[in-house]
Amino acid sequence: MRSTLRVWSSVLSLLLVLGCLIGCDKSTEEATPKSVSELIGQDASFSLLRAAVQRANLSDALKATNLTVFAPNDDAFKAAGFADIAAVNNAPVAQLERIVKYHLFNGIVKSDAPQLGANTPVQSVEGSTAYISRISSGSATGVTINGARVVKADQEVANGIVHTIDRVLLPPANNILSALQADPANFSLVVAAINRIPQLTALLSATNSPNGPVTLFVPDNAAFTAAGSPYTSLAAINGATLTALTSLLSYHATNGLLFSDQLAAGQLSTLNPASARLTIAITNNVPTVKGNQNTSPATIKRADIITNNGLIHVVSQVLRP
Repeated sequence: MRSTLRVWSSVLSLLLVLGCLIGCDKSTEEATPKSVSELIGQDASFSLLRAAVQRANLSDALKATNLTVFAPNDDAFKAAGFADIAAVNNAPVAQLERIVKYHLFNGIVKSDAPQLGANTPVQSVEGSTAYISRISSGSATGVTINGARVVKADQEVANGIVHTIDRVLLPPANNILSALQADPANFSLVVAAINRIPQLTALLSATNSPNGPVTLFVPDNAAFTAAGSPYTSLAAINGATLTALTSLLSYHATNGLLFSDQLAAGQLSTLNPASARLTIAITNNVPTVKGNQNTSPATIKRADIITNNGLIHVVSQVLRP
């Protein structure tokens, strides 16, 4: 009897040891960081990014070592016009390839990296530059890239790190003027006005301006044709004096890159010859822009359109100095 008990005791001990080993192995496996591909593949909030990666044939690109990915979630894709997976699959492959690669960066960039300041330039796998900023203003803290906010930072995986962002990043257009010319339905009037001023045309089409990049608040065609606008038609723009147009359009520009999250309440210097300034107001973290002669502030309809020589914010009014 005692012999039998000893046998069963030994068997039980063996089973307990095996159970511990199996449990430990499982725990170790679960603790092992996933790859970038696995994280994006398994997270339900990345279904549209997953579709874009597959459509662009870039699954292998996510296997690179020391990779930093700023990953737009589904809400970001929907805000960019990709309503569902069908919309992603209907987009041109070349377009999606550029977009996806613009979110990938060689090397590890953590949100607490000491080198991050305001508009720290980083080169994407796509080849274009993006700008990362650490923000700390009042209640707004965190990291942004091209003005897009990191909503979940530092998701470490086996081959890199993933930051979830709230906006799809679009690779920069060649220059501000070419970006506006590419959308005549919205910007034909402002382009006509810019083309009448040689100095402004040169500034906004320069690839490497000696004075650096500029940020332009751009009224769209709806803003130009609205009541209260000084030039409501192409004929009015062509009939204006160069002095008046220069004063007006230079009032919409400021030196440097100023992403929407970097706009601060107060007065903003412009390139206007008379040193006229814009008034920036912030309500619930949303900026507005007001000209001296405007009766109400303009809203920013589309923010942070990056180009190789500056930045565009589309505004709802023509700003009057």
